[in-house]
Amino acid sequence: MPHFSAPPRQAVRLAGGFTLIELLVVIAVIAILAGLLLPALAKAKEKGRHAACINNLRQVSLGTTMYAQDNADAFHHYLDPGRRAQVPNHGQWTLTPQHKELLDLANPNHAQIAYWGVAYISYFAGTKRTFRCPSAKIVDEWRETGLAYPHEFWLNSSYGINRFVALEPPNPLTADPERARKLSGMASPQTTVFAQDSAEQRMEGPEDSLGVFPGYQECLTQWKYRLAGFYPGKKMEFEWFRHNRQCATLWVPGNVSSIRHSRGVDYRWYSGEVPNESPR
Repeated sequence: MPHFSAPPRQAVRLAGGFTLIELLVVIAVIAILAGLLLPALAKAKEKGRHAACINNLRQVSLGTTMYAQDNADAFHHYLDPGRRAQVPNHGQWTLTPQHKELLDLANPNHAQIAYWGVAYISYFAGTKRTFRCPSAKIVDEWRETGLAYPHEFWLNSSYGINRFVALEPPNPLTADPERARKLSGMASPQTTVFAQDSAEQRMEGPEDSLGVFPGYQECLTQWKYRLAGFYPGKKMEFEWFRHNRQCATLWVPGNVSSIRHSRGVDYRWYSGEVPNESPR
């Protein structure tokens, strides 16, 4: 009887199949390709969110400009109990997550907790999502006041307004209450921030904006230090730089550009004064 020897084990394969080594090589190639493609896909996806954010800010500009045209060339403000002009400072659209009705800005109790977008919502067909950056992860939830509402309740409030577009900067030499600001009286509107990506719903200036004001060495100190403990594990200052370390920014004339991450920018971009350096 003829004797047939078996082929070497490493050469054995099923008809039309692969050896174990070939399968491992294919898996390794796929893993390498995935490792190369996933960052590119993530970057492309972020570019899409950035474009949507820019479109939102342009829509905000259209609505707020129409409001100013209808209201004596001024943006929304109200008078607090001390008769001082104020821009809404909080982040709420409704009284609680369970309520559906928008806050009534004629009610002083509501005005104090309202998001600034409430004043302009009628110019956006009631669309709160216009005020939501697609890349926003978390914004000011007012935890230091004891509130513990879900993240989603706040995320339609992810653009921060510069209060000085609606109010004259305070005069340190007088005790006069702040007054509403006329758009036509602004010294340098083309270099003045109207609103931008922000964890802060109303940017006051030195500690909660990207501006490095006199006496300060860096920006956003409120969020880097004083309030950081209320958001453990979160780098809240990076909510100003949601798009590949860039901050989508709406300027008073209506154009939108991005500010790159840095230690801060000229504070005059917020105060409305003529800056030493213009935005690029």
